[in-house]
Amino acid sequence: MKTSWTSIGFTALAAAALAASGCAKSGASGGAATAPTAAGAARANRAAAPAPSREASLVKRPSLASRITAPRDAAAITGWVVYQGTPPKPKAINFGAEKVCASLHGDKPPLYETLVVNPNGTIKNALVTIRGKVPGNYPPPAQPAVLDQVGCTFVPHVVAMMAGQEIELRNSDPVSHNIRGSPTRNLIFNSVFATKVSTKNKFDSPEMGIPLKCDIHYWMSGYIHVLPHPFFAVTGDDGSFVIPNVPPGSYTLLVWHETLKTQTQAITLTAGEVKEVEFTFSGGG
Repeated sequence: MKTSWTSIGFTALAAAALAASGCAKSGASGGAATAPTAAGAARANRAAAPAPSREASLVKRPSLASRITAPRDAAAITGWVVYQGTPPKPKAINFGAEKVCASLHGDKPPLYETLVVNPNGTIKNALVTIRGKVPGNYPPPAQPAVLDQVGCTFVPHVVAMMAGQEIELRNSDPVSHNIRGSPTRNLIFNSVFATKVSTKNKFDSPEMGIPLKCDIHYWMSGYIHVLPHPFFAVTGDDGSFVIPNVPPGSYTLLVWHETLKTQTQAITLTAGEVKEVEFTFSGGG
C-alpha cells in the first residue's frame, strides 16, 4: 500500500534564532540521500550488530582506489574512517513506558548511534568533506534530502546536504513526534508531527553538526550537516567514503563525528587521480 503523506507548514522560531546567532544528508556528488522505507529502516534498527573486537580495528582494510575511476579532468577521494582501540559496548535503547515504540522492534531494541563501530573496525556516521571553498559554481540539488522518524528513531542518524537544498522531514511512525533543531547559523526550528505527516525546510547558510532532538521521546537524536558544495560523504556500514568529481587542486579534507570530534588532512589532487585517505580515531583499550 502506498503511503499517503500530508504536508504541513514549517514553524521557525526566527526571533530566537536571531538572538542566538546574530544571523538572518547524502550524496557526495550533490544528490540528496535516498529516502528510507519505514519497513526497511525498522528492520535495520532491529538488527543488533555484533560488537567489533580490538583485533578487528587493527585489520588491514583493502584498497579502495583500484575500484574507482576518476574522469580525465577531475579527481576522486576515497578511504576509511577507522576506530583504533577497544570499542565501547553497544547500548540498546530502553523505551521505558513507550510501549508502542518498543512494539515496533519486537524483542530486538535498536542501539544508540552516538558512536557506531562497525565489525571491520571502522566508524559509521562520520561526515567527510572538503573544508572551505572549492573552485566552481555548485547549485543545490532539486531533489530534497530526507530525514524520517521510524521506530521512534531518526533515520538516517546523520544527514548531509547542501545549503539551499530542501530537506523533507517525515514521520512514518504510528505515534506523534517533534523535531527540534538547534542551529547557530540558521533559523532554530521545532516541528510537531502527527503520524504520516511530512514538512519541508531549507537552510541558507553552511553549518556542520546541527543537533536534532525529539522532546516527546528523549532518546531520539541526530545531526544535519549543511555544506557549501557537493563534495562530501557520510560513512556507512563499512566505514568507507567516496567523494567523486573533485576539481584538481590543494585542499583540507575534514572528518566530523559527534563524539570523536574532528580531524583534518592536507591533500593535493591532480586530474584523473583517485586519492585514498585514512582517518584514525584512537579509542579506549
